[in-house]
Amino acid sequence: MIEVRGVHPVEADEPVHLIDVAISGDFDDVDWGSITQPEAGKSPENWQAVYDERDLGRLPDGRTRAVFFFHYLDVNRPLESAHGPLHLPEPSPVPDELRLIRYEEPC
Repeated sequence: MIEVRGVHPVEADEPVHLIDVAISGDFDDVDWGSITQPEAGKSPENWQAVYDERDLGRLPDGRTRAVFFFHYLDVNRPLESAHGPLHLPEPSPVPDELRLIRYEEPC
């Protein structure tokens, strides 16, 4: 249901990546709160979670394009979701069409 299209490091005071995904369905079909990356030695309520998810509309193939930020991402391990593991491609620079999406630190 979710395919990670891109993983892009973002300039910030702490490690953060912009994650670009394609969804086979609608933006609201995704349980955004279920997307995490388990951390050994930490309880699940302390694992990182999706931050500032945004609907970018439809891709030419009909899937929904969305992005979100993720702090302290281990790019060598998949994200976990209610729909199963989300395998990550190699990190790459933020593409031009996503440069207007600005990261704002959580309050």
